[in-house]
Amino acid sequence: MAQLCLGCMQKNNGEKVCPICGFNRDAVQNAPFLPLGAELQDGNYIVGKKLSNNAEGAKYIGFSKTMGTKVIISEFMPAGICGRANGKKKVVIRGGYEEQFAQMNEEFLSYYRSIARLREITAIAPIFDIFSENGVSYTVSEAYESIPFTEYINRRGGSIDWNTARPLFMPLITALSALHASGIGHYAISPDNLVVTSSGKLRLTDFALKEFRQTGGFFEPELMDGCAAPEQYKDIGVLDEATDIYGFTATLFYALTGRLPENSNERKPDGKLSIPTSVFKRLPPHIVSALADGLQVQKLSRIATFEEMRNQLSSAPTVKAIQNEATRDAIQSEVAENYTPRKKDGVPGFVWGILTVLACLLILLGAGIYWISNNPDSFNSFISGKSENTEEESVIDEDNPDMVTIPNLVGQRYNDLVAKLGNNPDFVLIKTEDEISDKVEEGVIKSQSPEAGLTANKGVTIVVTVSMGSAERELPVIAGQSIETAVRALNAQGFIASGVYVSSETVEAGKVIGYTSHSAGDKERYGSTVVIQISTGPEP
Repeated sequence: MAQLCLGCMQKNNGEKVCPICGFNRDAVQNAPFLPLGAELQDGNYIVGKKLSNNAEGAKYIGFSKTMGTKVIISEFMPAGICGRANGKKKVVIRGGYEEQFAQMNEEFLSYYRSIARLREITAIAPIFDIFSENGVSYTVSEAYESIPFTEYINRRGGSIDWNTARPLFMPLITALSALHASGIGHYAISPDNLVVTSSGKLRLTDFALKEFRQTGGFFEPELMDGCAAPEQYKDIGVLDEATDIYGFTATLFYALTGRLPENSNERKPDGKLSIPTSVFKRLPPHIVSALADGLQVQKLSRIATFEEMRNQLSSAPTVKAIQNEATRDAIQSEVAENYTPRKKDGVPGFVWGILTVLACLLILLGAGIYWISNNPDSFNSFISGKSENTEEESVIDEDNPDMVTIPNLVGQRYNDLVAKLGNNPDFVLIKTEDEISDKVEEGVIKSQSPEAGLTANKGVTIVVTVSMGSAERELPVIAGQSIETAVRALNAQGFIASGVYVSSETVEAGKVIGYTSHSAGDKERYGSTVVIQISTGPEP
């Protein structure tokens, strides 16, 4: 015990400052946390440094004398209703909350016993022991070498491609599917709650009861910005497998793009999802569709299960189309090879060929005349180049009502289109990062993928790129305006405002005098920093 560092649980020959982790032997761990060196379960477990804490309790590095190895000890001690004195192990329950604590403590034990039964799942740390002591409950789980997922992504240059992400995330899908099959939800899947082990595997950490994952309860919830689903911001929202789908997809989105999606509450009005253009171009189309479907703010439109998510991430339509095309070509080649033209009573074959072509032309001509006489309006629309369908409408294939024709969105204003479409069931609209364009007006869609006219399944994802307008922008008039008004005007034009304070006999203090080295109407490139002068009033 004397040689064991309570910061890393390694033997350090009794050094005051651990040469392995730098922990000071004389450090003190104050309440409400367990004191350093405290023993649990009749001395079997030694409590070391606190690793983290949240509204549910605290997590410590520990040592198991029975196993002879370091472990992770988690203490259930809900904030606000539990406390302890310095140097003591016994927990005191706040008056009036005894019944609430007893109920939550039972939920805690039941929840972690369910997790402990799933020892075959490698994406979660095995739980060795669950017990109650000091008026609260504890779990003891495996300690392992790992790095935070965010650090892993940073080391890889800020993002990873799908080929790298696939072997990391697919086993996690298996684990989450098994957890939900056992009635266990996590509801806080995010880059902060994932680690990468020394063997290169993802592990999910920081499980907690539902009470700590949703607004409206007694406790301040832990909602991961960008990863929390919309229903977690509602007092009456139902948390289920689709809730974890949102967090999982947001985390995958982070891995592939290097950033989290916008907060789900901020995305709620139109559900738009922005993907950097550079990332979109290197992602397979079925991965883009899976990201869009997994991050739907409307729960009924979101992927509902992890098995469905696995299917979407595993299915590559382009590959299937190529395979189908190859099969069809092979069949056609086989038919052509086995076809032997018959001779027609001595008449040369080329003559029969010419007669056949002429007969086909006569049949097509007659059919055309008949169609025009019965569809004059359609014929006039065809001649004038106009279609009866508006550009933003998807055309349903009458032969297959589950298929639609991709509409032409290029040239339309993105915001107007989003407002007009609403919750169109035929396709999902995603916007990549806007691009500078001297030819396309700001706010107008300059390109789309897939292209207009192609046929696809209903619910197809259409990714659009919107123009930011010209790279050269005019500086707006800002003299005499408030700082807020001037900065908003500059930001609206794509400029970054920087200010200097200057005395002025004519401009009121707090108002903008003008530009330092520019004039209103001058042109500067989008994203340029522009310095403005702010009046401090007359010199004293």
